[in-house]
Amino acid sequence: MFCHATGSCFTESFRLETCCSCATTDVYLNITYLLHCCFFPNGAALTHVLYPTDHLQKKLEVFVEQFKIVRVVRQPERKGLITARLLGASIATAEVLTFLDAHCECFHGWLEPLLARIVEEPTAVVSPEITTIDLNSFQFNKPIATNRAYNRGNFDWSLTFGWEPIPEEAKRLRKDETYPVKTPTFAGGLFSISKKYFEHIGTYDDKMEIWGGENVEMSFRVWQCGGQLEIIPCSVVGHVFRTKSPHTFPKGTEVITRNQVRLAEVWMDDFKKIFYRRNQNAAVMASENKYGDISDRLRLRDRLQCKNFTWYLNTIYPEIFIPDLKPEKFGAIRNSGSRTCLDVGENNQGGKAVIMYQCHNMGGNQYFEYSSHKELRHNIGKQLCLHANDQSEPVKIELCQLKGRGTSLSPQQEWVFTEVSNTSQLGKLPLLQFLMDTIIHVPLSSNKHLCFYSL
Repeated sequence: MFCHATGSCFTESFRLETCCSCATTDVYLNITYLLHCCFFPNGAALTHVLYPTDHLQKKLEVFVEQFKIVRVVRQPERKGLITARLLGASIATAEVLTFLDAHCECFHGWLEPLLARIVEEPTAVVSPEITTIDLNSFQFNKPIATNRAYNRGNFDWSLTFGWEPIPEEAKRLRKDETYPVKTPTFAGGLFSISKKYFEHIGTYDDKMEIWGGENVEMSFRVWQCGGQLEIIPCSVVGHVFRTKSPHTFPKGTEVITRNQVRLAEVWMDDFKKIFYRRNQNAAVMASENKYGDISDRLRLRDRLQCKNFTWYLNTIYPEIFIPDLKPEKFGAIRNSGSRTCLDVGENNQGGKAVIMYQCHNMGGNQYFEYSSHKELRHNIGKQLCLHANDQSEPVKIELCQLKGRGTSLSPQQEWVFTEVSNTSQLGKLPLLQFLMDTIIHVPLSSNKHLCFYSL
């Protein structure tokens, strides 16, 4: 019998009636530290610990000789996280698989709540509550007795994972603070899953390469195919959130785009078009069929009778804002006099004034959509909108007020088109075709005119 001493989790007991195998990949010091702090305090619950790796040579093997349940599994060449995890899972023999990044530290009692939930619900894919380990000092922000679960996973339309507060309606569905948090997506680095269910649900997409996008793909697949993703508050693991990847990509970062295209083509139906408008490299890759064979994954979706992406958005993540599949206009906003384009500037996450900058036709900071709600959205990642102020203040980018269920449009973010059919004043721009010049009247300021065109 085990208990977790965090808040109301202190009164919760977990009886271990199953075992798990753990697989992790990373550098030597992280692995040896993780081994001591996470696994051996729970040794009675482990059948063995696997370290799939394609580097570290003999140093790690010498170290683990002292531990009878630890086994190093080595790949013949570097293939990255996805393939390493598949290798570990294929060798593991226990009923439950637990995957951890190596740059973690586990709070005592972290493992039992994960295993207990899987015994209770075998189709649950469960993650711990993830707390922060400081990148520079490695200080572990340990949980306190009054802790509450605040966040769950989400995604944006560039298919990037993120965190968001748990909606009020979702909070009301939880019986107490020990109750699992349903999450639309998961971080993917730290989770437990029934080995049988992992294989049933299609493991990982084995044609994805290195790293990137696999957590979003698995999130969509689990929900659409009858499973569920949960965060277990009584399980707490610290994680180092790095500002950049310490690893190189043997085939370049295009592998991430390729992985994202694969998941979009298999799971997102027509909503993949929203992603492609935000990532031109992905759009080109998809149009040229340069993302590999997905026939096995499509057959998996058919065999499991998985639901469509509309069901996922309406049922699992109704809070998300869904951009128009066919926006009235999208592309850049060009000043036809100065031949410059509206640009959000560097690192503008909202609150800063927009600028005019040389047009580069690459999207990014110059990408906008004119929505059916008459917003000008810069929603590459965060949902940002062009926001009008009074005449003495410049137009800014702010968080969109219309975010999904339970929200409404702000008058300061509503924009009206006036169409001018005379194209003779536009001049010529290579690679672009104009049917008309469209003047946007800026709210509360009649002296600002911008030309909006589609790429």
